[in-house]
Amino acid sequence: MVALERDSIAVFGSRVFTRLLGFLSVIYFARALGAESLGIYFTFQTLVSILTLAASVGLPGATVKRMSQQETADERAPYLTAALLLAVGTFGIVSLAVFVFGARVDSFVDLETAAPLLVLVVGLGACRSILVSALRGEQKVSVSGLLDLFGQVVRLVVSIALIAEFGVVGLIYGSAVSLALSALVSFWLLDTSLTLPTRGAIEHLVEFARYTAGMNVSHLAYTWADTLVLAALASKAAVGVYESSWRLTGITLLGAQAIGIALAPTITRWHENGDMDGIEQAFRQALTYAVMFVIPAIVGVALLGDDLLSTLYQFETGATVLLILTVGQLAQAVKYVTQNVLFGIDRPDIVFWTNIVSLVANLALNVVLVSEFGIYGAAVATLTTAAVAAVAQIWLLRRELTLSADWGAIGWQVGAALVMGAAIYALDRVVAGDTIVGVVSLVGAGAVVYGLGMLAREDVRLRLRSALEST
Repeated sequence: MVALERDSIAVFGSRVFTRLLGFLSVIYFARALGAESLGIYFTFQTLVSILTLAASVGLPGATVKRMSQQETADERAPYLTAALLLAVGTFGIVSLAVFVFGARVDSFVDLETAAPLLVLVVGLGACRSILVSALRGEQKVSVSGLLDLFGQVVRLVVSIALIAEFGVVGLIYGSAVSLALSALVSFWLLDTSLTLPTRGAIEHLVEFARYTAGMNVSHLAYTWADTLVLAALASKAAVGVYESSWRLTGITLLGAQAIGIALAPTITRWHENGDMDGIEQAFRQALTYAVMFVIPAIVGVALLGDDLLSTLYQFETGATVLLILTVGQLAQAVKYVTQNVLFGIDRPDIVFWTNIVSLVANLALNVVLVSEFGIYGAAVATLTTAAVAAVAQIWLLRRELTLSADWGAIGWQVGAALVMGAAIYALDRVVAGDTIVGVVSLVGAGAVVYGLGMLAREDVRLRLRSALEST
């Protein structure tokens, strides 16, 4: 349990800096390019995510699972090689499809060179994803988190250097360079080498990958289907506002993502050893800490949403969308826990089918609601899909484990968030929210109040101290 907490904190720390850089970069690019140009970039990134999913076809998650089950580097080597070779084949099919429909791709993105750039970024992204997953399969979870931070720094530096000359394309070049360097560093850090894959390794990977693809489909359904529909049915400016709001709410999932990354390989080990009590205890604790940052964010966005978007991003609309998306992250935080536990206990089939249903439902809801309500419809569709998927996974997981939640701890979080909200409301009367300094001051003050409120709880202090001492 201590190792799980240590890895979660290490990943969380790196992701804090990663998301902070991402958050600041989006603000900078929004102010430098405007909502419409930023929308073109987000549309491109939407296609990158979809095609990377198709190119990797569940292999990253399967790589973590199968490599974490092996004891030595020699035993892990066939799985790593098999994953890379399988990805080469699927990437070839994806690349062919992109070039066949190249003119339509360029038109959809509203960028003349979109098709060849897509092939480049998707290939690099699929390779990096498998290599980073291999690191996690070697139990190097904290190292993989630092690689995310490294990649974000490289992307930001390169993009800022190129944006003045290349505009939106400069952002794409930044992503490509970041993925390439991250892949190279990942390969260098691996203890596992390449070797001829065995037939058994290929079969075991494919067997699990067909289900882990469901986890990626869930990510697609929740984070990109709405943007894809918006890009097709609304303006690129709407895409820019919506996606910027979405990425802002993503900060609230830092804790849940860190816990989820650490859960899968750890619970796999416990499941192999038959430690079901440990898994049930881990679920209870993971659920508590997964929502720790989402709850105060809902209160904060309700009070400061308009100031955040208008002052930082210079957007005229989007506060309501931002609030809806933040509420939806509550369900997504729960899903990060449930689906990683399901993978750990070797029930990827449950994740697969619930996520397939989520994808179909989200696409249908987005088409209907975006046509009628624009970006507000996209936000409601995303919230609804996440809530239904989270409830379904919990209900099915209860058939495998005895689940419980620490309602006392969650209630404490709600209380601390309300105290924070009262403090922000009072400060907002005297601090100018229409300036960058004012908005940052209000957000910082809220974070301090909430943090102190959480540290007032003894078990939080004890767990934090225990995890820090073990690092």
